[in-house]
Amino acid sequence: MDLQANFYKTKSLISEISDVDVKNGVVTGYYASFGNVDNAQDMIVRGAFSKTIMERGSGGSNKIKHLLNHNSNYVLGKPQILREDNKGLYFETKVVTTTFGKDTLLLYAEGVYDEHSIGYRVMKWEKVPKAGQPEIIDYYKLLEIYLYEGSTVAFGCNPETPFTGLKGLNNIDQLDYLNSRMNKLAKAMKIGQLTDETLEKIEIEYKQIQQLTNDVIISLRAEKKSEPLENTQVKANEPKQLDLKYLINKIN
Repeated sequence: MDLQANFYKTKSLISEISDVDVKNGVVTGYYASFGNVDNAQDMIVRGAFSKTIMERGSGGSNKIKHLLNHNSNYVLGKPQILREDNKGLYFETKVVTTTFGKDTLLLYAEGVYDEHSIGYRVMKWEKVPKAGQPEIIDYYKLLEIYLYEGSTVAFGCNPETPFTGLKGLNNIDQLDYLNSRMNKLAKAMKIGQLTDETLEKIEIEYKQIQQLTNDVIISLRAEKKSEPLENTQVKANEPKQLDLKYLINKIN
């Protein structure tokens, strides 16, 4: 992996909203978290954003924007507060009063938007080897990040986002995640104030999730064929979350 070759990258963070004030148009939350190794084998350390905040934040050139789905044509505003704390990169943004800005706030309030992402460039990093295996890279510690923007992202609008939510989850947890997302979208469709453009995007995402759900069910069917018979039965002391897999097996 050559971090310098990836000039502009995105990285998503799920369910990191602190508060949404629809009346005053303010969203607060986290663009990134510290100390955890993500699916790209990256770990951001506290202090990685300190230089870019000083130079490009509201106290500097004020160039960092809050976008919708990393699209520079849809600027939701600029973070009025951007700082690092023990948890991650905290932000507070007053959302612009455009139609898509108002729609975004309503979708935040309904829990449809619950993910943020950053557009960035890695300036300094170090390789961390596996314990006892110095020839193998365990992960990359990101020491300094140049931040272009933070984004509110929807599940289906960023091609990387579905894998952020699903990668590493077993099939049952994937179905739980997809079902939860589908319920949120169904709830959002009942919001009377949304524009036709936003409703169309929700419908597209809904269809994407239906397809992903079908893919997971196909995977479960393949698992059934490869498992011993006793493993397809739900025992009395097994977690309730396995019931869904049991039902799918029974149907097929």
